[in-house]
Amino acid sequence: MLIAVSFIVIIASIYGLMYLKSKKVPFSKRVVLALVLGIVIGIIFNQLFSASEGALFSDWVGMFGSIYVKLLQMIAMPLILVCVILAFTKIEIKTNVVKIGVSVVGTLIITAGLAGIVGMATGYFANIDGSTFNISQSALSAASDIEKNYVAGGEQALSLPQKIVAIFPSNPFYDLTGQRASATLGVVIFALFLGVAYLRIKDKKPKEALLFKNGMDSIYEIIMSVVRLFLSFAPYAVLTIMTTTVVNNDLSAVWKLAQFFVACYVAMLIMLGIQLGIMAFCGVSPIRYLKKALPVLSFAFITASSAGSMPMNLEMQEELGIPKGISSLSASFATSMGMNGCAGLYPGIIIAIVAMTQGINPLSPQFLFYAAFMIAMTSFGIAGTGGGGTVATIITLSALGLPVGLAGVFIAIEPLVDMGRTVVNLNGGVVASMVTCKANGVDLRQSKESRLRTEQ
Repeated sequence: MLIAVSFIVIIASIYGLMYLKSKKVPFSKRVVLALVLGIVIGIIFNQLFSASEGALFSDWVGMFGSIYVKLLQMIAMPLILVCVILAFTKIEIKTNVVKIGVSVVGTLIITAGLAGIVGMATGYFANIDGSTFNISQSALSAASDIEKNYVAGGEQALSLPQKIVAIFPSNPFYDLTGQRASATLGVVIFALFLGVAYLRIKDKKPKEALLFKNGMDSIYEIIMSVVRLFLSFAPYAVLTIMTTTVVNNDLSAVWKLAQFFVACYVAMLIMLGIQLGIMAFCGVSPIRYLKKALPVLSFAFITASSAGSMPMNLEMQEELGIPKGISSLSASFATSMGMNGCAGLYPGIIIAIVAMTQGINPLSPQFLFYAAFMIAMTSFGIAGTGGGGTVATIITLSALGLPVGLAGVFIAIEPLVDMGRTVVNLNGGVVASMVTCKANGVDLRQSKESRLRTEQ
């Protein structure tokens, strides 16, 4: 009976969101409302459902959200390929792609190191006594398994030169399936070579070059039409994903680790403030940015998927007037390296907690800046790995000579922490776009629409 009632509640909520759409309620407001509804409904049924009822509910209701995320991931790789090529076929900035790439990657890595410092400072001032945590055998085993795979000679433990070699694709069509760890970067590299090839024949064979350019323009419009179709279903997907996320999580585990949970989100808010400050320096008002970004940030929070959020992210950056070539590069790289949340803040907080159990002051300049450097390097080295936050943390702890067992304790609440980390990751990519625009003389003080109206 309770299951039937829960399904009726979900259907009624979806109908209500559809009604709001028919009344022309803005998309961003419907997404936020869906988020709030999902949390409220999820908390209620989390307390009412038995384990079997929760599993049945999540299987059926979660199916819609899971399909939606898969659809967005399906279109992400073709979108990246086309957008990077368009950076060459549409001359929107007077600079070269190498300069853009260096600026994007450099900004991501530097901000990851900065996020690590924020995380360590937050972990220190949160005054979390790591020695009081009971490290269970399962937590220790989980941490040890990751350390063996990624640090101590496991199949994932590659040297830095090997990791760089692994980025380059041997089969770009296989990378378009997204099956390889560095698939996103592989697609970007393949697209870069296609773009360079276009420039090489642009003057020598203008007819063929024009045909290629027009073809890519047509493909881009078709892909974006698909993206816009998918995005129209976002509020309903947000509702189902948020509801099943709350229903599926052990709220008592979160409560037991509440101090660490709160510290993580405080650090994320601080880092978001820093990111907004950088955006303001680049000419984009934080208020204007948040108005544009709220739907995509909400979606990134709910799905905890940078790749799934990429289509919305690219649309949002285009509305802010960021050239396609820059936005596609930054959004692509931000899913694979320099992840401010997963590889910066999260490891920083745990490093501070673990360091204090070893009698080390994490804010001593020598330790702080060395740890930040290791965090920045780790953020580059774990491209494409699953559970990136825990992997980055354990790799960095090992590099600093600190015990890794405590990282396993926090795995219980990592899914909920990962939601916020994904927002910080996505925002880090947008910061990289804006810094690159600033370095290349692109004025972001006006939106693309405002500039078009001025020109007309």
